[in-house]
Amino acid sequence: MSDSSNRTTARSDVAAPTLSELAAILLVPAASVGFIRIFEERPDVIPVLIAGLASSILAIGMRYARIPLIIAGPTSLLVLAIATMNALAPGTASYGVIPTEETREALRLVADEALDQFRTQRAPVDAISGFVAAAAAGAWVAAFIVDWAALRLRLAFEPVLPAGLLFVFTSVVGSGEDRIFSTAVFGAAVIFWTVANRLSKERSNLWLSADRQRGPSRLATGAGVFGAAAVALGLIAGPLLPGAGETELLDWRSGGDPTRTIISPFVSIGARLVNQTDTELFKVTTDRASYYRLAGLDTYEDGNWTARGQESSEEDGRLPGERPSAGSTQLVTQTFELQNLGGEWLPAAFAPTNIDSENAVNWIADTGSLIVDDGAGEANDLEYTVESVIPLYTAAELRSATTNGTDAIRNRYLAVPSEVSPVVAQRARELTAGLNTDFDRLVALERYFREFDYSVSLSPRSGDPIEQFLDERIGFCQQFSGTFALMARSLDIPARVAVGFTWGKPVDGEPGTWQITGRHTHAWPEVYFDNLGWVSFEPTPQRGSPAAAGYSEVPAQQDEPQQPDNPFDPTTTTAPTNPNDPNQTPNTIPLDEGDLAAPTPGAGGGGGGPSINAGWIVAGLAVLAILFGLPMLGKLRSKRRRQQAQTPAERVDLAWADAAEAFERTRGVLRDESETRISFCDRLLEESRFATLPLTALASAATVARFAPEMVTERDVEKAETASATIVEELSEEKGPIGRWWEQADPRRLLRPTVRVTVRS
Repeated sequence: MSDSSNRTTARSDVAAPTLSELAAILLVPAASVGFIRIFEERPDVIPVLIAGLASSILAIGMRYARIPLIIAGPTSLLVLAIATMNALAPGTASYGVIPTEETREALRLVADEALDQFRTQRAPVDAISGFVAAAAAGAWVAAFIVDWAALRLRLAFEPVLPAGLLFVFTSVVGSGEDRIFSTAVFGAAVIFWTVANRLSKERSNLWLSADRQRGPSRLATGAGVFGAAAVALGLIAGPLLPGAGETELLDWRSGGDPTRTIISPFVSIGARLVNQTDTELFKVTTDRASYYRLAGLDTYEDGNWTARGQESSEEDGRLPGERPSAGSTQLVTQTFELQNLGGEWLPAAFAPTNIDSENAVNWIADTGSLIVDDGAGEANDLEYTVESVIPLYTAAELRSATTNGTDAIRNRYLAVPSEVSPVVAQRARELTAGLNTDFDRLVALERYFREFDYSVSLSPRSGDPIEQFLDERIGFCQQFSGTFALMARSLDIPARVAVGFTWGKPVDGEPGTWQITGRHTHAWPEVYFDNLGWVSFEPTPQRGSPAAAGYSEVPAQQDEPQQPDNPFDPTTTTAPTNPNDPNQTPNTIPLDEGDLAAPTPGAGGGGGGPSINAGWIVAGLAVLAILFGLPMLGKLRSKRRRQQAQTPAERVDLAWADAAEAFERTRGVLRDESETRISFCDRLLEESRFATLPLTALASAATVARFAPEMVTERDVEKAETASATIVEELSEEKGPIGRWWEQADPRRLLRPTVRVTVRS
């Protein structure tokens, strides 16, 4: 062969692994494109794609550096852990790599938020930190497994499985949008891998010297054209098939509930306080700063407060709902400029009465909450103006008021689930013993909690979380507001939890404008008083409600190094209005009929996202790991055995070991220690079922390799390996698919010696 031919062959041998590497690298990013069906905005998928590519590059680098898998795997996971830790809890780890207690708490809060929203939210969803981190971690691990299977083990089909798992996940959980595009991308990547893998194998075959380039070239061209045609046909013909556009027989995505899912912001409070301290969420311009409320949460379940099914209506202008009919109030105007708020809830001082917005806004009357219109995306880059009637009650007004409530109020806001520890009610009764009015009882609860310590860094949760909070006497607004509300309910006082923000920091050069950041995220309890409506209390230490200046023992305060001169002058109130006086302009809005009707179980709030149990996903992943991971480990063991066999004699000995192991695995036949290799094969040949197997040739070659290794030639190796492959294949063909899988997955194989087969003693 000429020098030019040798150079051509060398170039082709180098190009094949490079093409295979490129095809393998693209599998996971192509599957990750499917996350555009899960996330609200397409750019949210970019971190997932980057994670898959970075993992592949790291795996390739370690492979070229000849770092063994036992070190490469943990190294890849360590890099993933460090990257995740710094992305979700920046600045909390020592030297950026050693997690601290603050790191652990920050990650726990992110995980709690992600799990809470994953159970209820329906795609497309907001790309909260937990969702993006989980998707990126999945892409990272999948990319490493693909590199291991494709380029360390040189497998053909198995490398597609990890990427396929990501694709199936996005198809099952994702929305119906972009399904054709994401399917086309992943299908093209699979075809590219198939062609590249086949081409690299064919390059090593014995093509005629004149046809060495023409054979692989034709193979690649033909396979590529056929694959592209198959993908195109599927994408075009699939949507045209009968029934493709019909409603599915089993509406598993929505569970039959057509209403909208609105995610409770309660669990995200801790994550905002820890991870988004300096993130600018929104600005508000107003003549009186206030607490800015997102939602009123009525249901305590599994340690979290949520909003039960709530019906919303699109509004622009006057907002229907109940307002105070007595007591001191003030009409306040606020103009909001949302920046990086996210989610669906819109802030407003409680209680909103009128809204002016260029964007469609929905109104939940029974809790006095505003949300973005369905399909409008997140609460970012929006501007709107709200008028609110702010209650500024005095202690005397509240002390003389009752908390009986209507039947609808009592049914909804007095429930204490059985999971709540009886210690809560017992402690509430002890703290309020001897007090005559509900207001005085609430002040006693407020005074009790303000003796606790405030911190977002909590000890690990164990046992009942409320009991632990009461025993340790440390927590942040989630624990204080939630426990206060449960204690109030145990005293037969209607209560709920409000989530929102304190009033923020004045903006220099912009009088009356306040900047709200993540540090101002807050939760506080609200209590219902007859004729006065919902009244806020403040049990959290180092916090003080502006609206409570007339009746609270605590001055207005928030999480700011310097508190401004009191901007909350309780004297700037308006006299209670008389709705029956025709000469007086009311600042209250009468209750619309049905505003406080008992909610329909299962209605609203919802939207139908499937309530996916994370345990089932973990179980499914474990099953997949068993189905595909164990066979891959078996193939890795076989590859390691081949790498250990360096000399011709060792390769022949390995061929014998493979055949002997196949007899043991498939037929339970073992060579007795008194038998030579030849006598063992003679015994097998006496049985008709083994008579056609090339046992004699293999036994003779193995005997020479054992006792005269220097005499073994490459031709002997080729004959032995051919005979061994024939024996293994014919023994395995008689078993069904499950039997063949078990041959590869049997974990006992991994415990055996890697070169020689143990004989029976």
